[in-house]
Amino acid sequence: MIEKTDDSKLDFTEAVGLTIYSNSEPSIVSYVSIFEALWKQAQLVDQLEAQDKMQKEFINIASHGMKTPTQAILGMSGLLQYYPEKKDEIMEVIRRNAKRLQTLTNNILDVTRIESQTLQLEKKQFNIHELLLDVIKDFTERIKSDNKNVKLVYDQKNTTHPPTIVEADKGRITQVLSNILNNALKFTNEGQILIHVYESNNKKEINVSITDTGSGINKDIFAKLFSKFVTKSSQGTGLGLYISKSIVEAHDGRIWAENNADGRGATFMFTLPIVSRT
Repeated sequence: MIEKTDDSKLDFTEAVGLTIYSNSEPSIVSYVSIFEALWKQAQLVDQLEAQDKMQKEFINIASHGMKTPTQAILGMSGLLQYYPEKKDEIMEVIRRNAKRLQTLTNNILDVTRIESQTLQLEKKQFNIHELLLDVIKDFTERIKSDNKNVKLVYDQKNTTHPPTIVEADKGRITQVLSNILNNALKFTNEGQILIHVYESNNKKEINVSITDTGSGINKDIFAKLFSKFVTKSSQGTGLGLYISKSIVEAHDGRIWAENNADGRGATFMFTLPIVSRT
C-alpha cells in the first residue's frame, strides 16, 4: 500500500509518503475490504449527486413544459367572453395546448413507471401494417391542419398478403410511432417523411424505419439521444425518445437512429419480433 502525497512531484520517491508492504493474507484481505468499502461509498455519493442533479433538471423542465400551455389555456379562455365571434379559433388554441399538457403529464407518469420498473404491457396479436395505416392517417390530417409543406409517404411494398403479425401492446407501439413522427415533423419544414416497413432476412423481426428530410440529429446530443431530457427543441422535454426506447426494449426489440448519408435529415428505426404469418 502506497500513500500518494504530492501530485506535483515528478520523482516517484518525492511524490509518495507512507508505504506498507505485507505478504500476510489476513492483512491484505483487511486492506482490500477497507478500500472496497471506501470505493463503494464514493460511488454511492456520485450516484446520489447525479440523481439529485437529474431530479432538479426534471422539475425545471416539467414545470417549464407545463407553464407554457397552462398560460395559453388561461389566457385564451379569458378572451372567449370578449371575442365570441372568434370562438372556434380560440377553442382550437385551447384544445391544442390542453393536448400538449396531457402529453407531458402522460410522459411524466411513464418515466415514473419505467424508473420504478412498473411499466405494464397488454400484449395482443395484430397486423403491424394496419396499425401503421391508422397512425399515418392521423398524422396526414395533422399535416393538413398545420399547413406544413411536408408529404407523408408510406412504402407499402410488403403490406399486401400475407399480413405481418406481432404480439405487442398496440397502444404503446402507437406511442412509439407517434413520438418518432412528432420529432420528424418538428424538425422538418419541407420535403417528405418516408415510412418503410420490411422483414429481416431471417423472417424473425419486422423493421420499421422513418426517414425525414429535416435538419438531422445535432452532433452534440447524438451519443445520448435516447437518454432523458435530451433535446435541442425549445418546446420539447426530451422524454419521448427515452420512453420509446424503454417500450421497444420491453418488447424485446431494438431502436436506433442515424443521420442520412446525403446530409439531409435523419432516420429512426426500431424492430419487433414477428410472432407468425398467416
